[in-house]
Amino acid sequence: MLSTPSTSSRLARALVRSLARPSIESAPIIRLQRSLTNQASPLQETNAVREIHKLMAEVRGAHPQKLKLSMPTRLAPRRSWMKEMQSQSQQSSLPDSSSTPSAPSQHELPESMLKPKRMQDSYVELYLPFTEDPELLEKYIATSGLIRLGKVLEDLDSLAGGISYQHALGGRPGEVSAPIYIVTASVDRLDLLAPLTADANYRLSGHVIYVGSSSMEVFVSIEQLTPPTQPNKICLTGRFTMAARNAHTLSSQRIAPLILETDAERALFAMGESHKNRKRAEAASSLEKVPPSKDEAFLLHSQYIRGLHAGMFANTDELHGPALKAEPVTSADGSTLVPVRRTSMSTTMHMHPQQRNVHQKIFGGFLMRSAYELAWMVSASLVNRHVQFLSLDALSFHAPVPIGAMLQLSSQIVYTSEPEQHPHGHTIAGVTVLAEVVDLETGERKKSNT
Repeated sequence: MLSTPSTSSRLARALVRSLARPSIESAPIIRLQRSLTNQASPLQETNAVREIHKLMAEVRGAHPQKLKLSMPTRLAPRRSWMKEMQSQSQQSSLPDSSSTPSAPSQHELPESMLKPKRMQDSYVELYLPFTEDPELLEKYIATSGLIRLGKVLEDLDSLAGGISYQHALGGRPGEVSAPIYIVTASVDRLDLLAPLTADANYRLSGHVIYVGSSSMEVFVSIEQLTPPTQPNKICLTGRFTMAARNAHTLSSQRIAPLILETDAERALFAMGESHKNRKRAEAASSLEKVPPSKDEAFLLHSQYIRGLHAGMFANTDELHGPALKAEPVTSADGSTLVPVRRTSMSTTMHMHPQQRNVHQKIFGGFLMRSAYELAWMVSASLVNRHVQFLSLDALSFHAPVPIGAMLQLSSQIVYTSEPEQHPHGHTIAGVTVLAEVVDLETGERKKSNT
């Protein structure tokens, strides 16, 4: 979910529900995120993910003879870190062979791997049997007594990677190596529909629903397992965009297209294509490229006026303009306005080899967990109690995080809803996380994720 070598990056906005203190709001001056103005409502998102899950069940049910592939929750590196360092040292002492021509066939995938494939061929599942495995539960239990969601995010990242490789490497002749590797391009959406409890067993599963020329959309879900006579309960759903790269040229790698045989498969593919087109449209209209619209400018101005009337600003002068106060203030309607900077929190970590992936870079799931847990602490600190995660969106990976780098995560609340907008007086908070990856040898900082 984040990062790359020496870089700063914005991690996806996470929506967190506060279970109390409904009058607390964020400061009136925030960095506007255009996606907030045209995003689907929580109800629309929930209905959409339930429909996708229903269609995927139809796709899997149409081919019951297919063997379901289970996988470990973490793909282990192929060799130890000591051997990896020795290999890197030996390669650096060899003469540069980048200009040495090699056979084109060594840089290409076998044609058998590029033949169209079915959606269900990429199906992968893993299980978390908490009621049957006390040692497993001990690794996942949170202080609240629920399941630690950050740990589950690690599993989802591994699952999406396993699904992608299952699609890309399907049809490989024997154990012949293929010049391909797959990276997580973005986590487009995660929705928690029901809390994960310690007294239940869960299945994490998914498969590819859309394939472009070199990228694919993977839909994953977590189901609470129930007795055979009852349907499983959907607890969490997510969409990952995965990108294929050629291991020799490092450029985009063409992958096999999908065979669409049923109405359910065609509907899923159309949804994936719609998601891709929407992401392109949002990128083209982002505030980094297009100035605020009339409605967005009005929203910013109205928030500024509200803060001004509430006394959020100190005395002004013609040179510097209004200065935002550091302390919370009470507005005319009795609600508390809190400056965004009062919600800020950060942490710095050294990236060790124990958190590496099969590509000898920092495991993306570890980065997702670290960012999520910081965002949770920011929210909980504002209301002084436990909060509940609702959803995550707009998380992009631009580059890998190298072993040995320093990772600094900074988080703050950038939006809160009005208490009366939600049942039981709950308040929804939007939280962002900024990641900066610093190269220890050069001190260089570069953008890694947004």
